[in-house]
Amino acid sequence: MNQSTSVNDVKSDNKITIACSECVNQSVKLQSDHPQQQLLVTIMGIKLSNAPVYYTLAQVQFNPILDLDAFIPSIQGEMRKAGFPDFKKEIQQQFVVPFGGVVNAQIVNPAMTQQSRYMFGDIDAKTHFIIDSNGLVLQSTDYGTFETFSELFLRGLLILHNALNIDFVERIGLRYLDAVQPREGEGLNDYLVPEVLGLSMRAGCDLQQSFSETGFLTPAGQLISRVIIRDGEIGLPIELNALAPVISTRFTEKHGLHAILDTDCFIIQREAFDLGRVGARLTALHDEIAKSFRATVTDFALGAWS
Repeated sequence: MNQSTSVNDVKSDNKITIACSECVNQSVKLQSDHPQQQLLVTIMGIKLSNAPVYYTLAQVQFNPILDLDAFIPSIQGEMRKAGFPDFKKEIQQQFVVPFGGVVNAQIVNPAMTQQSRYMFGDIDAKTHFIIDSNGLVLQSTDYGTFETFSELFLRGLLILHNALNIDFVERIGLRYLDAVQPREGEGLNDYLVPEVLGLSMRAGCDLQQSFSETGFLTPAGQLISRVIIRDGEIGLPIELNALAPVISTRFTEKHGLHAILDTDCFIIQREAFDLGRVGARLTALHDEIAKSFRATVTDFALGAWS
């Protein structure tokens, strides 16, 4: 993955305790067999029953495991028990250019290396875990609440840790894609603040694309907020297309002028592996993403989605 997020062990009695961003000064205990909750997203205290989020990704990078292949059979068995029976293996080819690129006045040809990564998916092909030699990604187009999503990610990370005995993590990231699709008689200016609209509302022009990007350093980590406005149907950024889950028809059946809010928050910091700390980091990242979302959309938009 590039700079964009492309994905204390407090386990006791099969419970994982994590901070709940939608509850003030509280924590919640989520059972490992907790049922899938109804689609309901809370942003800064406002509940959205028709939430615009159509893709979510969580990622942790950890110390390299060069013999990962040897552990895949046992990991696959645990992933099946967790509800992810689908399985794919992908071989990625990468070119490695030596530092400087010149040895004894001769240009050195780049070397080609191969890296395996593994996808474990649910039956509906809407939620996937992706594992490679130094990272775990959970991506989903069936997002319910942050609590259920983060709990699922921590369960997958625990499966991995039990098999690999992870030593440290050095990057934790969370990324949300939201689709702003105005209804008939409405415009994007009803849903988005003027600062991110650019010249997209200019009359008499056939818009190809408008792009806005803002970066912040937050207490939780670095946040990048992007707004892409274009005509057509909802899709995924090119770096997320490989092994991507199926996007809900609720979003893809609509065509026309729309905006994609692409909000990515991550922290790069090496620290000893601790499942509880990873959960706390994710909650902090989620809180910053929620603030960015709220600063980008209008009160009208929140009313339309709730």
